[in-house]
Amino acid sequence: MTPICTLQNLTLSYPLKVLFKDVSFTLNEKDRIGVLGLNGHGKSSLFKVLAGQVEPDITTPKFKYDKSQNFSLLLIPQELEIIGEESIADYFLNFYPEFKNLYEEYKTANLDRQGAILDELYNAGEAEIQNKYISYLKSFGLEDHERSVRSLSGGEQRKMALAIGLSAPHQVILWDEPTNHLDLKTIEIFEDELKNCQNTFLIISHDRTLLNNVVDRIVHIQHGKIRSFQGSYEAYLEFLREDQKNRQLQIEKLSNIQRRETAWITRGAKARRTKSKKRIEDYSKLNEQITDLKSLAHKKVSMDLKGSGRKTKLLFDAENLGLKFGERILFENMDFKLMQGQKISLIGDNGVGKSSLLKIILGELEPTTGTVKRADQLRVGYFSQKRESLDMEMTPWDLIGEGSDFIFSNTGEKRHVASYLENFLFRSEEIKRPIKTFSGGEKNRLQLAKFMKDAMDIWIFDEPTNDLDLETIGILEDELKLYKGTLLIVGHDRTFIENATDTCWMIHDRKLEMFEGGLSQAEYFLEALELEEKLKTMKPPASAQTPKSQLSNKDKIRLDQVQREIEDQEKLISQISDLISRMASSVRDAETIQKMDALQDKLKQAESKLEKLISEWEELEAKK
Repeated sequence: MTPICTLQNLTLSYPLKVLFKDVSFTLNEKDRIGVLGLNGHGKSSLFKVLAGQVEPDITTPKFKYDKSQNFSLLLIPQELEIIGEESIADYFLNFYPEFKNLYEEYKTANLDRQGAILDELYNAGEAEIQNKYISYLKSFGLEDHERSVRSLSGGEQRKMALAIGLSAPHQVILWDEPTNHLDLKTIEIFEDELKNCQNTFLIISHDRTLLNNVVDRIVHIQHGKIRSFQGSYEAYLEFLREDQKNRQLQIEKLSNIQRRETAWITRGAKARRTKSKKRIEDYSKLNEQITDLKSLAHKKVSMDLKGSGRKTKLLFDAENLGLKFGERILFENMDFKLMQGQKISLIGDNGVGKSSLLKIILGELEPTTGTVKRADQLRVGYFSQKRESLDMEMTPWDLIGEGSDFIFSNTGEKRHVASYLENFLFRSEEIKRPIKTFSGGEKNRLQLAKFMKDAMDIWIFDEPTNDLDLETIGILEDELKLYKGTLLIVGHDRTFIENATDTCWMIHDRKLEMFEGGLSQAEYFLEALELEEKLKTMKPPASAQTPKSQLSNKDKIRLDQVQREIEDQEKLISQISDLISRMASSVRDAETIQKMDALQDKLKQAESKLEKLISEWEELEAKK
């Protein structure tokens, strides 16, 4: 491995918080690094140090940023800074100030200088970068490049940020939460691009599927230090589990020694006069060791999602639901019910109406057509992705306590504000700071704390994993698995959705598609849609010598037969796959495994036959 750069003696602190204390970090050529850590513990700050946007503390010995070789680096931030009314096409210039300055000079230069400027831009590769940028915008569905960036939704701005990063010629790319607000299709395109790219990159992401698929090194920021692990994200999780077990054994061993030494040290006055000075010093060090080990122990967010406990089975009923704004129809003819105990994920491309559907359920928006019926006194909790409920000038203490030292839930439960916030990893010394001084992830965790105070009939989570650290996501996921009430989750974190829900709804082509098998079943539908789009654009090869042949009557009959056989074969494959899935989730004895092996053979035969039928269908279609 060839080092690109090394950070030495890095210390970075703010009032009431130390992010790094005398740490070192080395970045190697071709590294694909996933950066982990609790929110507010320095992930984005590490990126800003690498990008030269933040100066570390002045220390002795001095901080060193050793660049073993000259390299170019680009930081793609969590949120794009929007200035004025720039168009999508021109916005990428903000990441290339040298190009932007030349364009500004071009406006007032004479003809000779304008020609020279165009040559400079061309020689610097500006045209190639812009062409790639535009190409990626189109692949993400952004076609009107003259639109103002300010008019874009959060998801569309993220797509633009992806296009900037993927088109960049820089050797090192820093991705800070690149998949926030994105739909699954865009995330999968981005994932494929990262797999095939040649850049060195570091990525902060809460998307565990993405991390598992694209990184080969983990950097974990914890307690002001940087821990490096060579391997996949999954392998690192296994390492952490073993490390936690070993740490617990160490604590137990040292605690046993501590009990014996405490008994010895607290004996009578006569014994104290003869005690070994070294043994007393060792006793003090022993206590420090135990304290240090406990501080490294895995801390968990303690959540307690409360259901109302109501017995009503049908909570929300929608018939022939439709919504349009002006001439734009978002959806129509929707029929669905929300039942007690359902756990549903809601997916769909950006802009198809997911948030609008949530607002109808919340009672904040009236549908254009159709009827809705709500259970009497229905209580719906809504965890917003936009953090609308947070006043940035307030403190966590004020937000949660609302002027009191205690919080009272709608079930009558009483808890102290400080101890309640401690369950969400907020220390007592920081809960009276203004909310605006906290990181994005800490604000999200604070909103979770506010959100979970009361009991609800339906809990709605709109992009709950945005800006949350992986540890908090894991705890929330476990909480939702155990929850017995009704959940509706809008999200793009594939692992989270798969683990926390069992049914998937998708808004597609203005309709609501329902998949009882969850996200994995919906993904097959998405793959079929993608194949359908490809088939629409496929053109049969033109013959340069002879005109296209016409289908004979025999060919026409066979074409009809092939289409029916393809449908039958697809049904057979679906049935076999479902049977294998059901058997895989049941108890596996020798007989079941033998049956599964036989079914796998049948599945391969069926898939092979389907491929032959599709090839025959393509040949017949080409004759039309």
